[in-house]
Amino acid sequence: MVVPRKERLSDSFERISNQGSPRDLTLLVCPVAYKDYFQGMVNHLELGSKVVVESINSEKAFNLQLKDIVETSLQAKTHRRLFALLDIYNSRNKEIDSASQILEAQKLVKIHNHSNNKIFRLLISNPSFFFWLLLHFKLVDYSALPESKWLHRMEEELEEFIPNFKSAKTQKEYFNLSYSHIDTAIKNSQRLQFLRTIRQTPSSDIHELVVYLLKLHRRYVS
Repeated sequence: MVVPRKERLSDSFERISNQGSPRDLTLLVCPVAYKDYFQGMVNHLELGSKVVVESINSEKAFNLQLKDIVETSLQAKTHRRLFALLDIYNSRNKEIDSASQILEAQKLVKIHNHSNNKIFRLLISNPSFFFWLLLHFKLVDYSALPESKWLHRMEEELEEFIPNFKSAKTQKEYFNLSYSHIDTAIKNSQRLQFLRTIRQTPSSDIHELVVYLLKLHRRYVS
């Protein structure tokens, strides 16, 4: 007996359930200045039906940004995974008590996971997302410098590889200007993640998200 083929559903999230686990439905929330980078990656990897990119106002304090992320997640009820990306430094607060802020953030993540049955990963770049961009081009270790000097040194070095990187025009090109070096960025970031267990050094957790997106690409697209 020939079994009729099931009619393909039009809703994008419904299509995912036919291809794999609904746990792969992902919401990515980041500061608005970096949205183009992550949207470019999602588009390049053809994951638009599986990963939604939303942004928050990075002018707010760290704890208020985190609250906005949680609110955004609660409004998007279909996803099962949430990646929240935040900087330790931002334009409003040049420096914060990173240890205490991260501790409070992790408490909120734990509550959010439990109450909503979602997988909530908080990914932090210290001092900022620009450090992740820099890791595409070189491995740096600022542990010999005072933490207050990290941001300035990082910006000086990034300017060598992405001139005028703070401009709105260049901001839209972050993905195109760096993606060819993505494997280097992942390796460099992983090395620094280990190094920060030994001494205080700049680092970024963004490689965890990128590895996950590449895994989804291999599973569903390749």
